[in-house]
Amino acid sequence: MTKIRSLLRAMLCAVFALLFAAVWTQSAHAYTWARGVTLYNGPGLCVQGDAGIDHARPNVFSGNLAYGNAYALTQGCGTGLTKPASQAGVQVHVFRWNGSEWQLCRSSDWKFGPTGQTGGDLGSPYGPSIVFDYGGSASCGPGRYGAQAHVMVWDGSQWREGHVWSGAETVP
Repeated sequence: MTKIRSLLRAMLCAVFALLFAAVWTQSAHAYTWARGVTLYNGPGLCVQGDAGIDHARPNVFSGNLAYGNAYALTQGCGTGLTKPASQAGVQVHVFRWNGSEWQLCRSSDWKFGPTGQTGGDLGSPYGPSIVFDYGGSASCGPGRYGAQAHVMVWDGSQWREGHVWSGAETVP
């Protein structure tokens, strides 16, 4: 009986080890993101943004997409702050490394939208966002690509803005 238990235990461990290896050896994602980057934190307003880039890969949920999100939060970057659609915007620029510098490949139009406390991921703060199809390597050739989100929020007297860099990844 102990041999059967030992054998069953070994088989169970092997199954779990194979499942663990299968999950962890696959690419966790085919994209690169920078999330919640603080661009301004002043009286009555905190401005944060996200930037991301992805490229199409076979058998993986992916696409030739660049992402940008803008958030308005209370001072100290606490909770979401409600702003009308005309007071927050985001634009995404896609760059390709040419061997010596980052060159602009493509840009999205500006997108303006409201900001608020709940309704985003898991009920978190939300703001205008862009999912931009930049075309992958068909746009500017294979190489290293990165996305830069230009985020801006009106504080009542001036635009508070900045750029968020996604990081780079190789697009074949």
